[in-house]
Amino acid sequence: MRLKPSSPPIRIYAPMVNALSTPITASAWRRLRSVFMTELNLVIDGAAAKNIWHYLDDDAPLTDAPSIITLTRLKAEADSLASRTAPLGVILHADGLGKTDQGEDVRELAPYIDQLALVALHFPIYRNGRGYSAARVLRQEFNFAGELRATGDVLYDQWAMMNRCGINAFELADNVSLETFQTALGELSGAYQPAADATRGALWARSGK
Repeated sequence: MRLKPSSPPIRIYAPMVNALSTPITASAWRRLRSVFMTELNLVIDGAAAKNIWHYLDDDAPLTDAPSIITLTRLKAEADSLASRTAPLGVILHADGLGKTDQGEDVRELAPYIDQLALVALHFPIYRNGRGYSAARVLRQEFNFAGELRATGDVLYDQWAMMNRCGINAFELADNVSLETFQTALGELSGAYQPAADATRGALWARSGK
């Protein structure tokens, strides 16, 4: 899918570190996730699910297991990955992998979208909402139909809005129950605007559109 030259980049930005919250760097986050991947508290499409995916560092060998790689690696190894038959996913980081204060542009996934079974959006801190915009671009512009996963600082009062933007998988804290998650989703009974989910906005519903 080719994008119009006028399409502005949708980047996920890392906020400034303050006394109340400190984002985890991308490299540190990947090291932590590699240890606990099989023990994830994962919800997919509203139900508890077993994780089958593995986050890989850029220098880790690819296997036939479902693998999630960085955008940097996806672009660098595009030719060899084109012939891969095993499930492939990519993660977008808010901190630009430590190279810049600007996050990664979701529109860079356009040439590879048909190769991806999963896109993980890393939310480094609750105040960073760029992942919502990235999710809507993936669902509405790219027509991405695979798993769209939220990871990182994914909190109770965000789950319903993330779901409305098209995110259907959530890596939750260990102490969060499925019942708590389902309750949070049910608390958003209506919305004023349509989004990437099937819910019609209240204003649109009143107008009959």
